[in-house]
Amino acid sequence: MTLTVKQQKPADGSWNDEAGRTIPYARIKQSERLNERELSGIAKQALNLNKALTAFKEHVFAKAEQMYDAFIAENGGKKPGKGKGGITLYNFDRSIKATVSVSEQIQFDDNYIDLAKAKLDELLQDGLSAAADFVKPLVMDAFTTSGGRLDTKRVLGLRRYADRIKDSRYAEAMAFIDKAIRKPNSKEYFQVWIKDDRGEYVDVQLNFSSIK
Repeated sequence: MTLTVKQQKPADGSWNDEAGRTIPYARIKQSERLNERELSGIAKQALNLNKALTAFKEHVFAKAEQMYDAFIAENGGKKPGKGKGGITLYNFDRSIKATVSVSEQIQFDDNYIDLAKAKLDELLQDGLSAAADFVKPLVMDAFTTSGGRLDTKRVLGLRRYADRIKDSRYAEAMAFIDKAIRKPNSKEYFQVWIKDDRGEYVDVQLNFSSIK
């Protein structure tokens, strides 16, 4: 995706608004002229920063992989599969620490989730043994949506009780949940820490919302 900043200038004689209408420059307010000029400049700077951060991110991942490969080769180890685990690296005196991690986003296939929920609803309606009664609120909470989305941790958490619920329908529901799991993409993250004068690691913030 390519983003282009468009800036309308006084020399154009007329400007186009969001509906595509042509407005004579003389009818445009001073505040609107200011916004056009300043926001165009801000947007251009933001794009430049974005490009620089993208290039820096690629640089960090390439260097991290190079360092990790050297560590593995030196110690006769074996690299984990793609997308598994994370890397933590230190400089010689450990005043700098960098971590690289991969976060896999889990989504559910709605059809399989509906089948799992139907099985569990049937199980709850028929009643559970006293020993298995604890799972009722867990099941109800697991399928409560927030913003139209399921909480993946709650849904996946139901699987840990499969050996404690002695009913084949629960096992069938867990099998449907397993089939429902989709991992459409993964995100890679990195963080850099530098020790301060007290010897404590301070995270170098590269996120606008985290910068004070």
